[in-house]
Amino acid sequence: MKNLFKTARNSIGRWNKTDKNDKISSEKTSHKKKAFTLIEILIVVAVIGILFITLVPRIDFAGDKARETGVKTDFRAFSLAAEQLLRENAGLAKHDTLAKACAENAGLNLYLDPALQFSTTGTSNGLDPWNQNYTVQVMKPSSGNVNNGGIIFVSNGKDSSLTTDADNYTIATVFIDGKIETQTSGFSSNIEADSIDTIEASSTGATMTVSSGVASIRYKN
Repeated sequence: MKNLFKTARNSIGRWNKTDKNDKISSEKTSHKKKAFTLIEILIVVAVIGILFITLVPRIDFAGDKARETGVKTDFRAFSLAAEQLLRENAGLAKHDTLAKACAENAGLNLYLDPALQFSTTGTSNGLDPWNQNYTVQVMKPSSGNVNNGGIIFVSNGKDSSLTTDADNYTIATVFIDGKIETQTSGFSSNIEADSIDTIEASSTGATMTVSSGVASIRYKN
C-alpha cells in the first residue's frame, strides 16, 4: 500500500511539472513578435512617398490661396483710404506727390490703421503675407484735368520682385473727372472698373494716361 501511494504521488508530480512546462512554452510562443519583412517595409515607404508627392502641391496651393486672401484684406483697407482721400479732396490736386500723399497724420495715413500706414518713401509699416513691405505710388496724367490721378498699391508676391511677368498683386484707385473707381490685377478673381483699361508693371517708370475717360496705368517696378 505504501508503495502504491508513492507511485501515485510521483505520477501527479510529473503531471504538474509537465503542465507547468507546457504553460511556459505557450507563453513564450504567444509573446514572440513577428518582424516586418523587407518587402513590407518597402511597400510602406512607397505609399508614404506617393502620399507626399500627391499632397505637398495641394498644401502649397492652399497656402498661396490663404496669402492671396490676406493681400485682399489689406488692399481693401488701402483702397478705402484712397477713395476717402480722393473724395474729400476732389482728386489729387493737394496730394499729387508721394510725400504729400503719405505725410504723417495726413493724406492716406489719416484713414489707415497705424500698422498699415506708409512712409513718405511709399513703404508700408505692415508686411504682406510673404513678409515684405507693401508699396504705394501716386500718378497723375501727363495732361488734362489737374485733379485727375491714381493711387496704386503693390504686393511683390512670393517671387519678391516686380517685373512685367511677375507674380505680384496690385490695386489701383483712380479719380477721373469726378468719378472714383478701383481695379485689381494679379488675383485669381479681380475687381474690374470701367474707367481703368490696363494695369501693368514697367521698368521705365510709372505713367498714367487718360483717353475718353479711361485710364491706362503703368507702375514702376
